Amino acid sequence: MNTLSSGKTPVSSTISMSLLWPLRIFMGFNFLYAGIQHLTDPSYFNPTSPGYIGHLISLYAIGSPIHDFLLGMVEPNAVAFGYVVGVGESLIGLAILFGFLFRIAAFAGLLLNFTFFLSATWNVFPFYFGSDIVYAMCWLTLLLTGPQPRLSVDGILATRYHLLRWLVAKPLQMTYGTRLAPIAGASRAEVPVSERVRLYPEQVLEVNRAFDRIKQQFVSHEETQTILEFVRALVISLGVDRRDSQKILSGLQNIVNRGPVE
Repeated sequence: MNTLSSGKTPVSSTISMSLLWPLRIFMGFNFLYAGIQHLTDPSYFNPTSPGYIGHLISLYAIGSPIHDFLLGMVEPNAVAFGYVVGVGESLIGLAILFGFLFRIAAFAGLLLNFTFFLSATWNVFPFYFGSDIVYAMCWLTLLLTGPQPRLSVDGILATRYHLLRWLVAKPLQMTYGTRLAPIAGASRAEVPVSERVRLYPEQVLEVNRAFDRIKQQFVSHEETQTILEFVRALVISLGVDRRDSQKILSGLQNIVNRGPVE
């Protein structure tokens, strides 16, 4: 069974993802309900009604940090903006419930609620009495976690189409000192290594001893010693085999026998 050293298994990971269901259902249903309510409310688009969206925008603009945007861009196009909000809320709610383009929907919901926070609930005091900042944090949570692969349309599409795996992709979450446990039945030699580039421990010892002898017997110049240490590290890191290491050592010995260049 594929596990992490922390003891987390695919089963426990699935259970953890399932804990998002209450939040996902709550956010999806609320946005779907809000969108339908806005689209079916006659007063929302009626300029003569107290509940007209244009009147609401004018009230929200008072003291808002986006005051100029609300009065300059949104209020003159209040009806169009109202339809965009209603349709957007409905689509976001459906996307979250079905898990279709989940992260895109969560980002759109985050952007919408943050805009509401800067306008509709900006003047609420204390700020935590306003619901929009709470909704924004809920959207952020769903955006970061992504959809539940086995319980979403995104998961089905990602399974069938390789190019759509980004829909459910998650960043690699590895902590310091955490390592993957070996998979049952898998070979330890996951990456094939050519015999010619394999340097065994006894060969490493032999290379080190040879370099030490050269350094003690033939090398006295400080700069030459530095170069020699660099070559020693290079030989070991390349993992050359015994025949190649002997050739390199013989060549080095011939070079250092000439003495340092004055």
